[in-house]
Amino acid sequence: MIDLISLVTFGAVQFCVVRQGEVRVIERRGKFARVAEPGVQLLFSMWGWGDTIGRFRISEVARDKTGQTVVLPKNNVEVISMRMQVDDYPKESVITRDNATVNIDAVVYYRIFDPKLAVYSVNDYVAALQKLVQSALRDECGKYELDQLLVSRDDINQALRRSLDIATDPWGIKVDRVEIKDIDLGTFGHILAEQRAAETKRRTDITEAEGKKRAAILRAEGEKEAAVLSATGAAEALILRAESEKRATILGAEAEAESTLKLRHAEAQGYMMLRKVFDGSPEAKDALRVMELQKAAELGARMADGQATKIYLPAELSGLFGLASRLGASANP
Repeated sequence: MIDLISLVTFGAVQFCVVRQGEVRVIERRGKFARVAEPGVQLLFSMWGWGDTIGRFRISEVARDKTGQTVVLPKNNVEVISMRMQVDDYPKESVITRDNATVNIDAVVYYRIFDPKLAVYSVNDYVAALQKLVQSALRDECGKYELDQLLVSRDDINQALRRSLDIATDPWGIKVDRVEIKDIDLGTFGHILAEQRAAETKRRTDITEAEGKKRAAILRAEGEKEAAVLSATGAAEALILRAESEKRATILGAEAEAESTLKLRHAEAQGYMMLRKVFDGSPEAKDALRVMELQKAAELGARMADGQATKIYLPAELSGLFGLASRLGASANP
């Protein structure tokens, strides 16, 4: 139908169809005229002197036969995509602050918000963005040492996004996100692995030494506490034993004193009773004489004890019997 209308108008009027998510730049006699939005667009071509669709040089990020990511230049491109574009650029060689060479590839998410600026402000915005990513990667990653580079991806991504967004704003391009996809350490990977192994071994040795030190300290503290407790127990046992012996001695002394007191008291009472009985009368003198004779008899019995064949008796034994009978008679008148 569109070809029929062009035939009827003898090529003075042409039609083009723009798909959703895409635009085309319309030029008139080599100058920018307008941006063709999605839908059917009417072009007054006037046999080449009117409206024409602009054709530009826009590269494409693709993979070659070997699977490597390459940027392929393409000429006479009419369609400008307004969708979010994702370009996975080839790996770039980057030198870190500690002079380590690594290969880094980045993925950039961007979209075009002004097609006019994208095609007229820069020649081949895809290739230009690639060169800009290379430069930003080298500048930003060169600020870090190798160890820091591996753990600072988020910071690097944010810094790259900010710098690229500012740089591409005059081109009508908005950079939404930048991701470091891979960091190839190359020969430095083995060196870094050896460093990490040595560091891990060092930390393990330190941890083991600290563990042994702590165990020795705890063992010494345990032995110290055990010795203190043992000494304290022995001291308390000695104190308790001494107190027990002291208490037993005191109780024994008190019992002996009480026994002696009672004995002396009984003797005193006995003497008092004897004093009352032996008041100087003839009977009292006879009783005293009887007691003396009894003591003498006891002494003689002790002397004759054992293997002795002789028994010593008081000489006045007959008088003793007579005295006893008199005392009995006087006691029972």
